[in-house]
Amino acid sequence: MKKKLLTLAVLAIAASPVLNAQAFIFDKNSPWSYQDNNQAQPNQWKDKTYDITSWAVGNGPLGYGDPVTTTINSGLISAYFAKDIDVDLSELTDTLELGVMRDDGIVVYVNGQEILRDNMPSGQIAFNTRASRSIEGAAENIYNVFLIPKSKFINGKNRIAIRLHNRSVSSSDLRIDAYLKTTNVTVDPINCNANHISCFTSIIPTSQTGKLIIPTEHKYQLILKEGDSYTEGGGVVGGQNDFTGYVAKNGSSTDGYLAVNHETNPGGVTMGEVNYNASTKLWQLTKSRAVDFSAPSLVQTIRNCSGGITPWGTVVTAEERVTSNDVNNDGYKDYGWLIEIDPATAEVITKNEDGSKGKLWQMGIMNHENVVINSTGTTAYYGEDGGTHMVYKYVMDTPNDLSSGNLYVLKLDQGLSGGDPVATTASWIQVPNKEKADQNNTPTLAQSLGGTRFSGIEDVEISPIDGKIYFTAKGLNKVYRLKDDGTTASEVQTFVGGASTSYSFMTAQGARSELWGNGNDNLTFDELGNLWVLQDGGKNYIWVVAPDHTQENPKVKLFASMPRGAEPTGLTFTPDHKFGFFSIQHPHSTISTDVDATGNTIDYRGKSATVVVALKNNLGIEGSLGTIENKKGNTVTVTPNPTSGIVKINSPKGLKDISVTAYSMDGKIVFNKKFSGTNKSLDLDFTSQLEVSRVLILNIEADGGFQQTLKLLKK
Repeated sequence: MKKKLLTLAVLAIAASPVLNAQAFIFDKNSPWSYQDNNQAQPNQWKDKTYDITSWAVGNGPLGYGDPVTTTINSGLISAYFAKDIDVDLSELTDTLELGVMRDDGIVVYVNGQEILRDNMPSGQIAFNTRASRSIEGAAENIYNVFLIPKSKFINGKNRIAIRLHNRSVSSSDLRIDAYLKTTNVTVDPINCNANHISCFTSIIPTSQTGKLIIPTEHKYQLILKEGDSYTEGGGVVGGQNDFTGYVAKNGSSTDGYLAVNHETNPGGVTMGEVNYNASTKLWQLTKSRAVDFSAPSLVQTIRNCSGGITPWGTVVTAEERVTSNDVNNDGYKDYGWLIEIDPATAEVITKNEDGSKGKLWQMGIMNHENVVINSTGTTAYYGEDGGTHMVYKYVMDTPNDLSSGNLYVLKLDQGLSGGDPVATTASWIQVPNKEKADQNNTPTLAQSLGGTRFSGIEDVEISPIDGKIYFTAKGLNKVYRLKDDGTTASEVQTFVGGASTSYSFMTAQGARSELWGNGNDNLTFDELGNLWVLQDGGKNYIWVVAPDHTQENPKVKLFASMPRGAEPTGLTFTPDHKFGFFSIQHPHSTISTDVDATGNTIDYRGKSATVVVALKNNLGIEGSLGTIENKKGNTVTVTPNPTSGIVKINSPKGLKDISVTAYSMDGKIVFNKKFSGTNKSLDLDFTSQLEVSRVLILNIEADGGFQQTLKLLKK
């Protein structure tokens, strides 16, 4: 018999599962038997033959502290729930949808077999095991979606058993409710191929941890961090890394300039030169220096927040603060402007009438965020974060010249209701901008003209697919889009988001649901039309939204979770879209060190950092998944064998406190073991498990300090 080969592979799931309800097996608010005496139950409690007739019975939601139908005992670390159902397999779809509202963690069993766990640690679970994190706010009310194969059920009686775990016995609430229904599940592979950066399996929703979490298909590499010494001109890289822009040299995806804003007071911009080494598959920072804002005509910059890259290859940096000072007596307020930079010289380009360096006065003063310019170099779009909270358009008098043009503000014809546009039409109202007095008072003029006030316009972008204008209102937690028709706009609508909106998507452990949450910030499109949304607020995720997403038919995936205390900023792609650069702003000093694509330990604890991310085959050494460093300073290297089911784990100090858990794609744990010996090398053979489940997800933890995930696929 010919031996089948194993390989690391990308599971090409491009968008959220489309869940079409067929029939409820049991619905929300249905009755459950429960045991709430805060004592461990016999191991057989989850089996369908175990007698639960003495247990109490009540309708969901069950719990205490939050609104419930059935109140159970308080002060629990865990509680047991069970329900017997009769099943006719001929009436079931191939996959069933289980929705669970849980506060805090759950382990779910069918006929005694664990089928999933959520918000719980790996390894053995006891009745007194605590949930991984507290579930709070709107997340307490959503029904998290999980997919269960029909094969988990038998004809006739089946038992659904759930153990609900608290994060703390002192917690004020504990609650659960659930439903089970048949469903047709389809996964739409729109705009996804195994070689594109947007093709990945969503990460599992999580609160912030000590590490940057990205999909298993990707790696990242640290490029620079706050406090690094510049290679030219003296000084060090500033903090609060924000807008991050890659400017290609002669169209190159492997050689370019990297601009990084610093949202500080005074502000600044780091200009680096980076290139990709095809042999090592690593990026190199070959030059770094500070952009020169020392000219008296510039005064300085302040809070360089977002910005943009022009079609003609320059960088625009934005000041996110307005002041009334005029220290150089030139008639312009000192701060609150856009400034254009030549990345090759790290010098300001814009000139005043007397030939001195200047800011882009006619584009107006405001709490500027980003700026995006259409491909013909004729029109710029941007927004104000604070002040007017409005969207602006700037039509250049001469293509590729930002120094002179006409300014307009967006006015929705019927305004907003509940954060959504009432009508689909709008107008662009011209704002006077030719005189110094007008340029110094853009917000006042825009308000007097009736521009529509959103809340925190953090970014405006142009879709490469439909040409529409997309913008984010951070305070409203939504992304909007419209079609610019010249003096008017049409097709105005909410595209994605809403703090209490929940989206479902596939992860390595099956379908999950997550609230969109707060704080949409930076937006970036890739060339396929996927919208990457970076959040400042909530859980500080990076989301990816497919171009054919609608609120009625969502297609949303979860790409990344920032380390504790940090937000993602300024994602930018190389022209071939193999690489994405972004910054990690203000991570907490208590985060952990990490190992990036170089295989070396990196440390940006308490320091803003800028990284590059790519599919594993494009970044770093192949063959090894990299090295984990645990809390005790021990290192563990994980290497899969592409032609067998063997995964090799090596540690120079011995394999102490290493946990390995393997999941099938339906979320079942098929292997779980903790190693505490002194051996320095270990070979794990997963051939037999792969005969049953074509795909395995391996989670490897080092002393609980870091979890690395490996995907195995049988050919």
